[in-house]
This record gives sequence, structure tokens and C-alpha cells, in this order.
Amino acid sequence: MLLAIIRVAGFNIAWLTALWWSGLILLMLAAVSDYVISRKKLAVSCYRIISTSFALGAESKVRLFFENPLLRSIDIQVVDHCPDYVVTESFPLNISLPPQQETSLKYEVLPVKRGEAVFGRVGLRVQSFFKLWRFNIQRGESQAIKIYPNFMAISNLNFLVYEQQLNHIGAHTVQRRGLGSDFKQLREYQRGDELRQMDWKASARQHKLISREYQDERDQDIVFLLDSGRRMRASESHLSHFDHCVNAMLLTSYIALMAGDAVGFMSFAGTDRWLAPVKGKTNINQLLNSLYDLHSTSQASDLLKAAENLMLRHRKRSLIIIVTNIRDEDSADVIQAVKLLSKKHLVLVACLREAVYDQIELTDKADFDSTLTFVGVRLYLQQRNRLLQSLRASGVIVADATANEMHIKLVNEYMALKRAGRI
Repeated sequence: MLLAIIRVAGFNIAWLTALWWSGLILLMLAAVSDYVISRKKLAVSCYRIISTSFALGAESKVRLFFENPLLRSIDIQVVDHCPDYVVTESFPLNISLPPQQETSLKYEVLPVKRGEAVFGRVGLRVQSFFKLWRFNIQRGESQAIKIYPNFMAISNLNFLVYEQQLNHIGAHTVQRRGLGSDFKQLREYQRGDELRQMDWKASARQHKLISREYQDERDQDIVFLLDSGRRMRASESHLSHFDHCVNAMLLTSYIALMAGDAVGFMSFAGTDRWLAPVKGKTNINQLLNSLYDLHSTSQASDLLKAAENLMLRHRKRSLIIIVTNIRDEDSADVIQAVKLLSKKHLVLVACLREAVYDQIELTDKADFDSTLTFVGVRLYLQQRNRLLQSLRASGVIVADATANEMHIKLVNEYMALKRAGRI
């Protein structure tokens, strides 16, 4: 009896073992067949079409194109390897590629950092016919792009005339027709012309009233002294204060170039970069290329040393625009730097003000910590205002504005100086 049981059990074990090995062999054959057949799916191709340059903070579009050469559709998962300089929420994305057709998809990216960014190859995940294999492949080529400061505002101004450009960005203009400092032309008298514009000799010859028309003085140098120190690293409206200031500087530069002036800049505090003043509106591209990869650093700002370097580098009388974020503890260095520059140049201090300090208020339900914070902020603002008042009292022009308002403030101050004939 026992021997019979052992024989039956042995037969069953042998049968099960044979069945297990048979199943394993069949599975391996199926897997190999699935792998060999599905390799054809890897023939799918992909390429990317992308602009060579993006604007910081402005959404941009990227297009991917796929081609399926097979006679059946292919389901794939797509991941485009975007650089850290941009953000997107589009991936991973599942799509179906119809047979023997080209398919495209479009997605948006938001540039969050300036500089040179590299898009890697496109990653594709393809499943085999029997779902036994998953192939991770890469298609297309890596592509490098440049992320510039936000030049979209400048692009929007290209097709506007000069006065329309100023109104478009919110700058205030004063109607002073024909009252610049450089003679432009003689023309027939128009209502509103001032008596001092009349050219009596020309009027006598022409037997009608003739006026002299003047234009704002041209060919002046505007040099920005750009602080790239640690105080410019704070963020507001998804951009750093430094980025806001670079955008304001570029917009003012474009207006100045349109007015016939030359524009240059020098950065200080960690990254010292110098561009001698250039003239002509097409040279806004030279400014963009000099600034697109310039970032703020963690170093302290030495404005006095920067002023000394600028005095050595640029000797022609110019409008020097200092773009910075000064505080009361900087008063001694700031006053010395401004005094040094004012010996030869006209100085404008564009001082960035943190908007968060304007929003702190004291309520009836404020606790001790909130009250202490409020008092500290008010003390800081009083000391800051005292420094700005002392600069104004010494004859320095001061543009005090938040990051979102700096571009309008800078353009207004530049135009006021231009209209007054000070530059």
C-alpha cells in the first residue's frame, strides 16, 4: 500500500515538474517572440521644434513631432527632458500614434531662470504587443536655447512711434512741441508755438510766420551701474528683484536708444561685467546678449569700489543710473560713491523698495510679535527715507519704486531729465 502511494506521488510530482518546465519554456518562447516582434515598434521617430530664445516669465510653446512607419497604431508614453530653467506640468503624456502617419503635440513651458538651457532627448516608453516588455528609448536631439530677460515688452514697442511707446508703458510725457535744446528745422508757425521760437528774419523773407523747431539733445551716454549683490535676490511676482531691475533697465535702455542716446552698463558685487555705451536701437540685442546669463550673487555690494572702477573705465560725462537696494547702514558708502560720481557725471539712484514692507499694518488685534514686527519695519522705512532725502538734498535724482513699478519710474525720470535739457 505504501509503495503504491509513493509511486502515485512520484508520478504526480514528475508530471507537475514537467508541466511547470513546459509552461516556463512556453512563457520564455512567448517573451522572446514578443520581444522580437515588438522591436519593430522602436522604429518610431521623433523631433522637436522650439524657438532659439525664450523670454523670462513669458509662457512659450514647444512642439514634438512623431512618425509611426508601421501598419498598426502604437501607444507610447512621452517625457520631454526639459531643463531646470523652465517648468511644465505636461508630462508624462500618453498618446496613440496612428499607422504610417506623423503626429504632433504641443505643450507650454514657463521660463523661470535666465541663461543657456539645454533640452535633452525625448524619452519614449513603448509597451510590447503582449505587454511583457516595456522599452525605454530616446529619440531626437538635444537642443540649446537662450533664456533672455523679458524682452516681450520691447517687442510690443517695435511698431509704435516714440511718443506712443512712452504712453504704452505708462510713462508720463509733457507736450513741449519743438522746445528741445538742439536745433532741428525751420517750419511754418503753428498754434501754441512760443514767442521765443519765432525766426523773424525767416518770417520777413517768407512773408509768413516761421518758427524754429528744436529736438531733445541726442548722442548722450547713459551708463547703468547694476548691483548684483545678495540684496537683489529676494523674489516678487515670480521673479527676483534682480530680474525686475534688469527688465526695467532694458526697457529704459530701449527708450534711450530710440531717443538717439548711447547705453552701456557695469555690474558689480560678485559678477563684474562691463559693456561700453552703444548707440542705435538695433544694439538692444547687444545689451540682451550681455545680460541674459548675468545673475545675482550672495556677495555683499561695495558701491564705492564700483564707483571708483566706473570712473576709471568711463570718462565722458554721462547719466549714471545706479540700480540697487540701499539701506541706512550703507549711507556712508552710498554718499561717498555718489559724491565721487557727481564730480563728472549726472547721477540717478534707482532704489528698489520691497513691496512687502508697505503691506505690513498694525491692527487692533495685533499680538506682541506683530507689534514688534510693525515697529521694526517702520523704523527701517524711516531710516531708509532719511537716506534718500539726504541724497536728494545733495542734488542726486532718486527713483524710489517697488519691483513692479521700477520700469515706469526709471523711464519717467529719464524723460524728465531729457526734457529739462540736463542730458
